[in-house]
Formats: sequence, C-alpha cells, structure tokens
Amino acid sequence: MKKGLLITFLLLCAASLFPGANSSATYAYLSEIFGIDDNSGLNSFLTLTIPSGGKYEGMGTAFTAMSSDSSFLDSNPAGSSFVKNSELTFYHNNWIDETNLESVSYTARWENLGVGIGGKFLYLPFTGIDDWGDRAQNDDGSYATGYYSESIITFNTAYTFLNDYYYHGFSVGTNLKIGYRGVPYSIAPDQSALALMMDLGLQTRFNILKYFSSRDKNFSFGVVVKNIGTEFINDPDPLPTMLSTGIAYSPIRPLTWAVDVNIPFNLNGTEAEDMSYSTGFDLNLTSFLSIQSGFLLKTGLPRFSVGSSFDMEKFSINANYTLDLTTQFNKLDRFSLSLRLNLGDFGRMSRAEKAQMLYLEGLETYANGNISEAIDIWEECLSYREDFTPALEMIGTARKTLELNLKIQQSQSVEE
Repeated sequence: MKKGLLITFLLLCAASLFPGANSSATYAYLSEIFGIDDNSGLNSFLTLTIPSGGKYEGMGTAFTAMSSDSSFLDSNPAGSSFVKNSELTFYHNNWIDETNLESVSYTARWENLGVGIGGKFLYLPFTGIDDWGDRAQNDDGSYATGYYSESIITFNTAYTFLNDYYYHGFSVGTNLKIGYRGVPYSIAPDQSALALMMDLGLQTRFNILKYFSSRDKNFSFGVVVKNIGTEFINDPDPLPTMLSTGIAYSPIRPLTWAVDVNIPFNLNGTEAEDMSYSTGFDLNLTSFLSIQSGFLLKTGLPRFSVGSSFDMEKFSINANYTLDLTTQFNKLDRFSLSLRLNLGDFGRMSRAEKAQMLYLEGLETYANGNISEAIDIWEECLSYREDFTPALEMIGTARKTLELNLKIQQSQSVEE
C-alpha cells in the first residue's frame, strides 16, 4: 500500500506541472497506469525483459541510444562498436523475494568492430499449494516442488560504418540468443523448452546544440527490434518481441538525459501489451562518482529507479534500487549490484593521442614552409588513425600547394 501511495504521489506531482490537466483527466490517467494490462504475462521467456543491472536499470531502461557500459547488451546490440573499453561485468539482481537473476557479460572493441557474449540465469523455488492451503500432490502422489529456471546466452557483434573525425558514423549490431526454460516434471510435465531469437539494432552519434568542448558527441539516436524468434514446444507462447527507439542528449558535459519509446508486438499476430515510455539521466558528480535515475511508464507496472556508479581506473561498482508495485519494503527486493572490470581499449586512445600530436607537428612544419616534410608527418599520423580526416584534408591541400609552386617555377623559367 505504501509503495502504491508513493508512486501515486510522484505521478500527481508530475501531472500538476501541466496547467491544462484537470482532476477527471488525472484520475483517468492514473486508473489506466495502475490498472491491469489484459495482454500482460502472455509471453514466454520474460527473463528477456528483466534488466541485468548497471546503468541500463538505473536509468529506467532508457538506454536504446546509449552504450556507456556493457549493460547495452540488454538494450541495443549496436552499442558494442561504440563502447570505449573492453569490459568483464558480473551482475546480481535480487528481483522478488527468493527470485534472483545472475548475469555475466564480456564485451570488446577493436576500432570499428565490437563483439560481446553474455549470460543470464533466473531461478526461483516453487512449491505447489492446493485450494485448501496444503501442499499440492500430483496424480502419482509426488509433490509439486522444485526450482523453475530460465537461462539466456547472448552472442553479440556490431560494426561502425562511415566513422571519421567529424562524424562518429552509425553502428549496426545484432544479438543472437539461445534460451532454455527448465520446469521440473513434478510441477508441469513437458513444459521445459528451448528458444532461439535475435536482436537487430542501430546507433548513431553527432553534435547538436553543443555548448562545451569535448571529443565525444553530445547527441545519440538508437533503434532496435528485440527478441525476434520462437520457442520450440507444442503450442508455443510468443516471445516478448519489441520495437524500441530512443535519444540521448548531453546539454552540459556531466549530464546525459535519455528518452525511450517501446512498442511490443507478437509475431503470431495476437494482441500485445500496451506501449511503454521510459526516461532517465546519468549525472557525473566527480571523475569517479555518478548517479542515475529513471522512470518507466508502463500500464500496470510503473516504476522508479535510482542508482549510483563508483568508477576507478580498473573497475567500477554500480548499485540500483527500483520501486514499483511488486517492491517489498520488509525485504531487500529490487536491488541490484554489478562489478565491471575495465580491460582497456587495446591502445586505441594512445594511438588517437599520437595521431593528434603528429597532426599538430605537421601544421607547424607546414607553416614553416617545409611542405614535403609536413606531408610525410601527416601520412605517419594516418598510420596511427586512418580516419583522422583533418590530416587527409591537409595532405590534399599541401599537394595542391606543391603543384601550384611547381607551375609558378615553370612559368618563371619560361619567361626567363
């Protein structure tokens, strides 16, 4: 009851910000949000919809356009060719009561190519109870008890196209997923199943309304179709397939604000859940501490999330707490922890800095009139970073200058 009142209060505060809102419209709106979606719970492998943790969960799942940590595996497969460092991450999500979600992921990036692999394992104890409150028995006299589990393994790859100094390019990525649902025979015979599915995603970054100096682009856009596939069982239920699109914008250097729109649909043609919306922010308080918060507006299950990340050179720790209608205040539910190990960038940043230094050295040499030497320096610059567009442009300018000087010399020799 307390959590419902708290969420209602927060939604009322948000509604009061709009002067055109009236009491009847607000009541109808809240009734819809806290009501029941008649199409919810009809999909299989709902583990696919549970965040592993990380900033993806802390920002209310508004992460389709972001790739600031390896939790992008849950949101958009295109993120692996944009993520800065290779990472090995361990997640623990205390979901509901004795239900836990354990996850691990590894992502790596070589210039424009990104790859990753991840696994999720959800398990919960189950004991059947009959209408009288006694332990339920099967026809053979055995008790309906055991552990229900779902496991998902994900293989990721992404590649960035048209990447250069001025434009970050666009990344296209895919996740190939294998899922297994384990249902003890004593609970429900012949309900264990295997599923195959895939995600297809796109991300791009560029600058827009940027008022601070940084190499990073301040605006990103993403779109993804998740969980295209099926489970292999008699009379299968549809997977939670979804189309998501999102944007992320940094008006100032330490702040990133993101918004997602999610449209569920079922591949078998049946009616899916209602659309949902999410928004969140990531705020860097210091070089090693950041906070995240987000809100997911979903019929029947709105939720607020808050999190914090402690980032050191070699590792990061993230903690999140989520408040929704399933949260229990007397137990430590909806709390997640993650440990992210920074495995470096395979020398990518040092090569970029070396290219920048050689480019500036070439400019100085060119200004001193040593054009051929400047071209050699800029060509060396390109050996460290092939997409360093300013060096390519200056090489073209310098060669035209040499050609012009040669024509002038030839003209002068003819006149003599």
